[in-house]
Amino acid sequence: MKNSVWKTTVPAVALAVLVALPAALSAKDLTATEILRKMQETISGFKDQTMDITMTVKGVDASKKSYDFTIAQKGANKRLIRFTSGEMKGMATLVESRSRVHVYLPGMNKVRRVASHAMNQSFAGSDFTTDDMASLDWPALYDVEPLKDDENHWYLNCTAKKGKKTTYSRVVMKVNKKGFAQDGIEYYAGDGKLAKTMENGQPKKYPAGLTRNSKVLMTDARTGHSTQLDIRDFRVNEDLPDSMFTVRELQWGQ
Repeated sequence: MKNSVWKTTVPAVALAVLVALPAALSAKDLTATEILRKMQETISGFKDQTMDITMTVKGVDASKKSYDFTIAQKGANKRLIRFTSGEMKGMATLVESRSRVHVYLPGMNKVRRVASHAMNQSFAGSDFTTDDMASLDWPALYDVEPLKDDENHWYLNCTAKKGKKTTYSRVVMKVNKKGFAQDGIEYYAGDGKLAKTMENGQPKKYPAGLTRNSKVLMTDARTGHSTQLDIRDFRVNEDLPDSMFTVRELQWGQ
């Protein structure tokens, strides 16, 4: 693995929370599976969570497009994404599970289910795929083994569990030893070549009293095209209702 892939203090979808910061642990203290599970608890270990995000899609020609959206998530399986600005305003995506994803198209006033073969397509023109946005439970998807560790991070090699279909042949997780933040991901294509990298950085303390990385950068290793997420606000445990995460709400809850 080239060190240049991991640039500074880097990712998550996604989107990792830094809670209590215990003393750094050595690889011998925890198994790779335990590390992955603790990382998952750091990301999704809330009754619910809401993030206000600005997404900036950066072209290789230095062009930029920015959109605002909100992610509401309940547990580790349900997620609702609503665009609130730009040409995407009004578009929404509902993740009921990784195999049940729906999109609302305001121009047509219709909800459509995303077909399984379309899950690896771009999410709203970004470097994230719909599958990236829907894959919320890493331990449920991947078997894991230790790759290496250094003073600050564990590196975990993750391959799909038997019977689980994934977009990538494998992913390499970079997990922070202080707080189990998901500081980085390398995504490898079916041919074994590096396809994308995700990097997280700039820890920020939010009004909820929790600190998390406020920037996420997804880069296509083959083209140099990239997408940055700036997490403007982060809130947890607001008792979001189950009815919020339904197809009916997706269309009518504008």
